[in-house]
Amino acid sequence: MKFNLNLDSINYIKIVYRDLEDKPCLTKAAIRFLGEKEIIACAKSEDGIRINTPQEIILSFICDNGLYRTTTTLKYFEYRDPYVYFTIQTPQGLEYQQNREYFRVKMQEDAILTFKDGDKIKRLLCKTHDISANGVRLELPEKPDKIDEAGISILFDSREVKAKARFVRFDNEDEILKASFCFTYLKETDMDFISQRCIQKQLEYKRSALL
Repeated sequence: MKFNLNLDSINYIKIVYRDLEDKPCLTKAAIRFLGEKEIIACAKSEDGIRINTPQEIILSFICDNGLYRTTTTLKYFEYRDPYVYFTIQTPQGLEYQQNREYFRVKMQEDAILTFKDGDKIKRLLCKTHDISANGVRLELPEKPDKIDEAGISILFDSREVKAKARFVRFDNEDEILKASFCFTYLKETDMDFISQRCIQKQLEYKRSALL
C-alpha cells in the first residue's frame, strides 16, 4: 500500500527498536512532522533512551480506521529532557492490520483469577495460555458455574500486572479448559509492558523457527 496517511488521520505511532543489549523496546510517540522523506516524532522519557542509530525499526501507525505497520529506519534521535525526538525514514509501503492494534502471543505465566461465586469471592490459581494488551486466555483447573466480571493478576518474572476483565467464552481445545477475557481496566504502563513482552516472545518464536 502506498504511503498516503496524513497527520489528521494518525492518532499516534508506536516504535519498536533495539536497545544497547539488543532487546526489543516499545515507545509511543506523537508525530510532529510528516514529510515524503522523514518523519519527526516526539515521546516523553524521563531517562532518555540508549540505542545505536541508524537501525531498522518496526513502525505502527494507530489511526481512526485501524492500524498500519511496516519496517523502516530510525535515522537518529535527540534527547531534550524530558522528551526524545526521533527522525525516521518515511516508509513507502504499509500493511493494514484490520483494526488489530494488539496481537496475542502464546505465553505461560502464573496468574490468579478472582471472581464472585454467589456471595463469596473465589480465587483460582491458573496459567496464561496466550495474552495481548487487550485480553488474555487462561488455563483453568476447574470450570466456574458462572463468571461475568473478574480480577486477573498476572505474575511476570519482573512484575505483577493487575487488570479488571470481562469474561468472553470457554473452550476446551487440546483437552485443556480455557477461559478468554477482555480487559476492561489496565494501567497504560502495564499495557505497554505486556505489548513489549509480546513483541519479545514473537521474536523469540521467529528465531527458534529459523534454527
